[in-house]
Amino acid sequence: MKRLPLSLVALASLSACLDYTPMYKVGATTQEANVTRAQCNTYAANTVPPMIINDLIPVFGADGRIIGYRNEIYDANEGRRNSTVQRCMEQQGYSRVSIPYCPKEALEGRNYRPLTTSPPIGPSICAVRQPGGGRVLVDLSKPVN
Repeated sequence: MKRLPLSLVALASLSACLDYTPMYKVGATTQEANVTRAQCNTYAANTVPPMIINDLIPVFGADGRIIGYRNEIYDANEGRRNSTVQRCMEQQGYSRVSIPYCPKEALEGRNYRPLTTSPPIGPSICAVRQPGGGRVLVDLSKPVN
């Protein structure tokens, strides 16, 4: 049982190393990408509406008798809707890419402006996590100071 917390800590630390994987189109501005994503989200919501499932799952006591029920509610169409958004973005010229997060050493003591247009992906392009959970891209070859 003590292995579970250790495993969770290991997974959490590994997740910090994973790359940022957005839908990406070279030359698109942040605003264009946001508008396209919003249009695709609307299209997907209209073509694959939510199908809410409410399952009652029995909870058994030690003697094997049902002592209560656990209620699970989920949207059975969530996966199809996400796939529809991705296909819509692909039809608009976007593709899923993997962008590494910037190493802390590269950011320390330097300031970078967030990129407003998606450049070709190269070794100097990386992602920075924002305090609110968002991410921005920066070019490490172009510090502000």
